Formats: sequence, C-alpha cells, structure tokens
Amino acid sequence: MKTQIDPVLRGTLLAAVLALSACASMQASTTLESKSGSTVIGNATFSEDGDQVTLQLDVTGASPGAHGAHIHELGDCSAADASSAGGHWNPTTKVHGTPNPEHHLGDLGNIQIGQDGKGTLKLSKEEWTLGDGASTDVVGKALVIHAGEDDLQTDPAGASGARQACGVISKQ
Repeated sequence: MKTQIDPVLRGTLLAAVLALSACASMQASTTLESKSGSTVIGNATFSEDGDQVTLQLDVTGASPGAHGAHIHELGDCSAADASSAGGHWNPTTKVHGTPNPEHHLGDLGNIQIGQDGKGTLKLSKEEWTLGDGASTDVVGKALVIHAGEDDLQTDPAGASGARQACGVISKQ
C-alpha cells in the first residue's frame, strides 16, 4: 500500500530541504601537480567561513624553507612550467606584497616547508568569493607554488622563482 504525503506537508519539506542546502557552505578545491621538473604536489581547499573564504593548503615533495604561494589569473596548468597560468591574479590592480587587502588578491605569502618536504598554509580573506563569477571569485584561477621564497615586495611576483606546482581551482 502506497502512503501519500499531504501536498502542503510535501511543500513544507521541500522548502526546508532547499533552505538547508542554501545554508551549506560553498567549497572549491584543487590538486596541485608537479611542474618545471619538480616533485612538489599538494591539495588545497577553499571554504566559506562566515563572511570570509578560508584556504587550507597542504604541500609535499618540496625543498625545506619558504616557498611563494600565489593564485594566478588563468585556470590553465597545461604548460610544463605552468606559464599557462598567466600572472598573479590581481583584479583590483594593487601592488604585490603580504596577503592583506592592500595587495593582490592572489598574494598568499609563503608556505613553510619542513625537513620532511611537507608544509601547510591556512589563510582567510574577506575579499575572496566562491563560485559567484565576480572578479573576486577564486574559482577558475590557478594555485601555484614557487621554487623560492616570496620577498613580499617585488612587483609583480615577489621574485619567487620557477613554478613548481600548479592546480586549477574548481567548485565542489
């Protein structure tokens, strides 16, 4: 015997499900692949966290020390040296520097790599958005790990060297 749900109750349940799904936080991610003959790989997740977006970046296979990390303007990592990712993502045309509102939206600073070749970077920005298509949307850009330390001053890329890993950020 089939049980029928009252149409009003069905509508209420559907509205509740839709409301709950709208409350779920948006996420985007990427898998970083080795470039420029390196062994650097990693994963990154971007998630909405209140009024900001938080990046969790995990890298392995890198040399110990500081490595520049940036979001690049083009979601294309097809070139062997990741040059296809273009320059730093800078829709607000600000100068390069530390990861704060006065600098490029793509400035992530440096990820510190330990003796075991692993490193983690966690960073939040109110200026980033996820999946809305705005000029501040990280989706469709490339995340790049560089061979050297970002000096946090030199425009446009902080003199951080070759691109050792690259991944295109996509909405989950």
